[in-house]
Amino acid sequence: MKFLNPLRQAVLLKRYKRFLADVQLVNGEVITIHCPNTGAMTGCAESGMKIWMSDSSNPKRKYRYTWELAQTNNGDMICVNTHRANQLAGEALDSNIVPALSDLANLVAERKYGYDNRRIDWCAEDAVGQTVFIEVKSVTLAEGAQGFFPDTVSKRAVDHLRSLQDMKSDGHRAVVLYVVMHEGIKNVQAAHHLDAKYAAMAAQAEAFGVEFYALSCDISEHGITPTGLLPMNK
Repeated sequence: MKFLNPLRQAVLLKRYKRFLADVQLVNGEVITIHCPNTGAMTGCAESGMKIWMSDSSNPKRKYRYTWELAQTNNGDMICVNTHRANQLAGEALDSNIVPALSDLANLVAERKYGYDNRRIDWCAEDAVGQTVFIEVKSVTLAEGAQGFFPDTVSKRAVDHLRSLQDMKSDGHRAVVLYVVMHEGIKNVQAAHHLDAKYAAMAAQAEAFGVEFYALSCDISEHGITPTGLLPMNK
């Protein structure tokens, strides 16, 4: 995934009201930009961080710029725009980067499924004609080299795991694909210490046959490239 237009650099002053951030431009001007991340953003939104933002070039938008990237003090790049995860997952699936999902065909985004018409991020068919449902999750919480999901309590993420188990019960393949958007993360696991219900449900789903994979990415101000798989810790 390449950024269509050059990103603009700034320094983060503060993130607030979930969707807003104040930043200081290179020329010293302070502006408010859109933050496309509803999570806790622990370690990703510290005052003084170098950040990059995209320009909508839309004069009708209240906040012209969207926060895309941040950089930690030790130089690790982070993509804070969670909307990028689905796009990166699609590129990885198209490029056969995930070996267990390398035989997929008829890849479709945002397919509805089940009694409540829940949207699944990606749907495809494998080589034996089995339907494969793929739920994508963005991972940015790093504690050392260990990555965790979620970064705060997430009832929605628990509900997604229940839906995936339903899909498995109906005879389909069901997959959770963690897209790791923090270059410092080398392993991924459920965040037992932040959301015990999610961690328990993830263990139950895996035992039920739901597949879990973690995708690494190279991140720069020019673009983001899926590169391969990271280990999944219990």
